[in-house]
Amino acid sequence: MVNVHSANAEGAVGNYMALSKMFIIRRSGNGYEISEEPVISGNMLKHWHAVNMVDLLKSSGYDKICQYCARHVMYRSPDKSKKDELEFIRSCAIEDLHGFLQPDVQVRRESLMKFSFMLPVEDLKTEYEAVTHNRVVIEESGKIPSEEAAMMVFKREHASGIYGFLISGDLAYVGKPLADPENTGKWISLEERRLRAETAILALINLLSGKFGAASSRAMPAIKVSEIIVAISKHPIPNLVHGFYYDYVEESVKILEAVLKSGLVKGVQDMKVYVFGNRLIEIVKGSDILSKAAEPVSSPMDTLTKGVEVVKAWLS
Repeated sequence: MVNVHSANAEGAVGNYMALSKMFIIRRSGNGYEISEEPVISGNMLKHWHAVNMVDLLKSSGYDKICQYCARHVMYRSPDKSKKDELEFIRSCAIEDLHGFLQPDVQVRRESLMKFSFMLPVEDLKTEYEAVTHNRVVIEESGKIPSEEAAMMVFKREHASGIYGFLISGDLAYVGKPLADPENTGKWISLEERRLRAETAILALINLLSGKFGAASSRAMPAIKVSEIIVAISKHPIPNLVHGFYYDYVEESVKILEAVLKSGLVKGVQDMKVYVFGNRLIEIVKGSDILSKAAEPVSSPMDTLTKGVEVVKAWLS
């Protein structure tokens, strides 16, 4: 639930700044309907996750962060001295988790953290309105001019709604070159890998507390997490269903049940599922297979803190 946010804007036209919008397709009693509504991009979430990771790593005294990421400037690495993926991984935890592309030396790493757009949920449209602001103009001397131009009026759109999202992390590959993941003699240390994986999850807590978005100095999102399901597996599993859909939990449970039945995951001992929200807990409890791997928790952040311990124990 996100109230009065201006998290994603498309830039100003004159004195008007509009939110990012996209067309959303919903199921309805009359089939499908389409409407244009404010969205929060995966790029926005990804950037702020990286920022939160940097801050957490710095606070722990960890310094393997490149000078650009350390300043929250996340873009293609300009470092031409490194010749392979492992060199980049060793030197920067953010490029390890969030990927990079260095075309000059033909080195690329796919991001291990993937973020969907946050979309207004299927059963409730998001409303938005422009709020009028003003900016004071001063002369070179520092005085406010007496004429009308002293007060510049502008408008910026803000939105409120319930949003769904999806985040996926391939944390088994933290500290490993994707091009040569089995070369154990070249990986960074297990201690470092665990620290980076732990920080990647803890940074999600900051993200879901509202530490994201443009204009946060004066329009920090008023956010409250209503429901969350976190699935962790020792083996690769499909993505869960995006939280946009009103039946995302039921469909996600079917996916996880199918994964366990198929043998992709060896058994419930190799999967952990943490669930917050009364509706979600009842749905998961109703699954004979999944209920053995699932644990209800009392707060949305507990789904992530418990996940940290599982990932640290399973990472090898």
